Amino acid sequence: MSEPKLTAWEKAQIVRLELRGIRRAAAGIEHQPDIDRGIDRIKNRARKRANGSK
Repeated sequence: MSEPKLTAWEKAQIVRLELRGIRRAAAGIEHQPDIDRGIDRIKNRARKRANGSK
């Protein structure tokens, strides 16, 4: 499946989540499924928007 085209706002949201993940990794927390789910949720929303479905 190809990556959806993200808006600037969506890219900023992903960067925010990744920064949170980096801070957690520095604290020793390696398993972060909530960060992955958040990024997937943003990409799925963009994919739905690109396909025109709600």
